[in-house]
Amino acid sequence: MTEPPSFDPAVGLCSLCEHARIVRSGRGSSFWLCEQAAEDPSLRKYPALPRTTCHAFVRGVSEPPCEGMGTG
Repeated sequence: MTEPPSFDPAVGLCSLCEHARIVRSGRGSSFWLCEQAAEDPSLRKYPALPRTTCHAFVRGVSEPPCEGMGTG
């Protein structure tokens, strides 16, 4: 099971977006890739960070289940 992402103020919205992923170079550098940029030419493939607004932002973490909907 993967740990849900947490908000990183240095990255901004990309740290929570389902379209974003981290790309690591062979030299150890990390870059945030916007996969939605392949579909939307108004977006940058590697956006400037931190992102505070984005029309393509989609929260990558689902909301916690409603109370009373446990497994027991």
